[in-house]
Amino acid sequence: MKKSRPILHVAVAIILLSGCAVYMPQPVDIPLIKEKGDIRVNAGVFVTPVVDSAGMAGAHVTFSAGLTNVLAIQVFTSIDLLMRAHLQGALGLYKSFENNAVIEIYGGYGYGSSGWFSRELKSDSYHLLFAQFNIGKTGIGKLNFDFGFGLKSGCIFNDYANYNKYYSPKIEGKYGWMIEPSAFFRFGGKRVKYNMAVNYMWTKHVPSRYYFPFNISMGVNLNLGKGK
Repeated sequence: MKKSRPILHVAVAIILLSGCAVYMPQPVDIPLIKEKGDIRVNAGVFVTPVVDSAGMAGAHVTFSAGLTNVLAIQVFTSIDLLMRAHLQGALGLYKSFENNAVIEIYGGYGYGSSGWFSRELKSDSYHLLFAQFNIGKTGIGKLNFDFGFGLKSGCIFNDYANYNKYYSPKIEGKYGWMIEPSAFFRFGGKRVKYNMAVNYMWTKHVPSRYYFPFNISMGVNLNLGKGK
């Protein structure tokens, strides 16, 4: 009986978390927009390793574009195997330098839902107001290598009427702050590159056993714009 306890604990964690829409780090692309008309689509899969809870995997897509020589737009969505979904949109400012370095600042809104497994969708969701700073460099060497870092910070507002009923200890307050650093690299041709990224999240808003703090993603990055 004792040997079966670890398996039982994992099963219970999956069942509990399937009805939970707590925000977890999202593999949003760091596009490094360089000019007006620069359009990027990043799509792939992500894996959240087991960190004091059940791991998870899913798919993600990011669309980014330079609207003017300083203004960019970005839309991102993801969904995991338990149908927990996240959608966010942002407007940003960017600056490209002669040495192919780029800085970006985005601000936006995100929404998440616990999906098909939720007992009451309206009470198992959250809202996110955030800002993100990105910095990186593009087109390095024969592999056309890009790399960069991002720092996202925001305030999470939970619609969590059911949380205190199902979970213990209770979630601390209806809103809280989060900080999410990330790093990525990609390589390939002018139009198609392979991408890999890591994300980590820190928050005191939710007990660590109820959210996934670490995320690894990989995919393909398409340049649909001018191709510079």
